[in-house]
Amino acid sequence: MSLLLPQTRTGTLQSARLLDIHGDRYVDVAVLLDGAGGSPVTGRVSAMECPPDLNPGERVRVSFTLGVITKVVRA
Repeated sequence: MSLLLPQTRTGTLQSARLLDIHGDRYVDVAVLLDGAGGSPVTGRVSAMECPPDLNPGERVRVSFTLGVITKVVRA
């Protein structure tokens, strides 16, 4: 299934790194999507759209729009 279609997929969080860019907070995430195989999907999401205390190995649901991660929540 193409990630260009708006959708929510479940996977395992590989990494989450909080960063600050000119006073705005973001989280760089890498998620291994269920059934996708291969390498994890990576992206940068607003810290307001991601739980602040995610740890590698946690199950998450990731929302995509036009192939861009827009939200991460615990599964």
